[in-house]
Amino acid sequence: MYDAREVTNWFIARGLQEGEPLTIMDLLKLVYIAHGWSLALYDKPLFHNRIEAWPYGPVVPDIYHDFRPQGTTPEMLHSHYQTVAGKADVDLLQQVYGIYGHMPPWHLSSLTHVEGGPWDTAIKWGGHYAEIPNDLIMAHYANQHRRGNGRAKTVLAQG
Repeated sequence: MYDAREVTNWFIARGLQEGEPLTIMDLLKLVYIAHGWSLALYDKPLFHNRIEAWPYGPVVPDIYHDFRPQGTTPEMLHSHYQTVAGKADVDLLQQVYGIYGHMPPWHLSSLTHVEGGPWDTAIKWGGHYAEIPNDLIMAHYANQHRRGNGRAKTVLAQG
């Protein structure tokens, strides 16, 4: 299991490698989505950090507080953290980036704001800034997997 900032470092590096730096909003959504698919497909969390239901979507506060000072488009890896190195985990992140990494931030946001989804449920239970527990995230992404949500079933399910 990683620290979410290691996963963020991976996405920053990948975006820069592709010549498409990712915004803080992109990073928050991609890290969350990758965590959800890890829970659903492998029954294991990708990282240990707390996820909260902020007014504009799910947020890992550690990511926001450590990368947001760089501005809206962080381009420097967090020096206190490595990056994801495990082969299966890198494969998962590559698939997530391939499917979601080029989507506009508003589209990523709409994917994480669905009615009845983990963010919506956490807000209804505990209000803004409530923790979004892994069991809600796992159930949501497992349901996406069962429903064959677009390319996610064909690509991520192979992992």
